[in-house]
Amino acid sequence: MNRLVACIALIVLVVQVSGTKFTDCGSTIGQVTGVQVTDCPDSADTCILKKGTTKGITISFTSKGASNSAKAVVHGVIAGVPLPFSLKNPDGCKSGISCPVKNGQSYTYSNQLPIRNSYPAVGVTVRWEIQDDNGRDLVCVEIPCHIQ
Repeated sequence: MNRLVACIALIVLVVQVSGTKFTDCGSTIGQVTGVQVTDCPDSADTCILKKGTTKGITISFTSKGASNSAKAVVHGVIAGVPLPFSLKNPDGCKSGISCPVKNGQSYTYSNQLPIRNSYPAVGVTVRWEIQDDNGRDLVCVEIPCHIQ
């Protein structure tokens, strides 16, 4: 029986940690439980962002605080310089998060990032933040990417 419980716990752990590789860059009011980028293999060290396409992102997290709103802010960090990426809909409450955000609740945020033809072909770290009413990060993830 103990082996069965241990096996189930291991499977749950593997499922929770699978997904797109990312670094938490300051999730102060939430804990990221998973990140998935469309067409980015779990085994890839770098996500390929093809010009003229759109990439979907899903971020799962558990809130450690409350907020009436949730706003996405996205930057491409090149050589340490953050450059803003624009989103059609930065409102997290219209992107899968049930607002108001409540302490201890789990949420799944989904959105799309257009990769413009005008972007240079370069390595970039995509920094995706979801901020609360006061501009504090519910979540902040950085994903290593390359624009082609």
